Amino acid sequence: MRSPRGFLGALVLLLALPIAVLTQVLLGSGSGTIIHLVLAAGSALVAFSAFEFETPRWMAWIGGVSAGGLAAIFLAQGVSLLIQNDSFTYFANQVLGNWPERLLLSLVVLWLVALLLTASRGTTRILGFAVMAMVVCVEVYGYVQLYFGTNTLSETPVLKLLYLLPFVWLLLESRKGRPKKVS
Repeated sequence: MRSPRGFLGALVLLLALPIAVLTQVLLGSGSGTIIHLVLAAGSALVAFSAFEFETPRWMAWIGGVSAGGLAAIFLAQGVSLLIQNDSFTYFANQVLGNWPERLLLSLVVLWLVALLLTASRGTTRILGFAVMAMVVCVEVYGYVQLYFGTNTLSETPVLKLLYLLPFVWLLLESRKGRPKKVS
């Protein structure tokens, strides 16, 4: 397997929503806390996997640091729901959850595009191009909306769900074997 941590991180991120729904159904509450904690765990695993791919080192650092930053923000948001402190909740959701989260997500998308262009091969590369084209379009759409002062991206859950597609691709890309070195 090319990247066990990438595979596991992508799997955890993809399972975040079903786990949150299951938590809500079984316990009646807590889905917000669970989804943030699961997203934190998945993002941390993806952060550690950034160096397992054949991207340029500086790009691996961008991917690792930005995914790690997202993990920290998601963890803070999950903890804020647990401790119910108004100041900390405001900081975690309104301060960190605003532009820092958006910027870090954009940097993760940039890293995934670099991974696609520099290290992906075969049929997963074709899937990667389709998936990343959609996500880059959603990113551009979101930034255009911010420029014009409207932010309907945050009000459109269907567009947010498109951010799960790169992790389906990362799951498949991580599962592939390491490329053989030509001597």
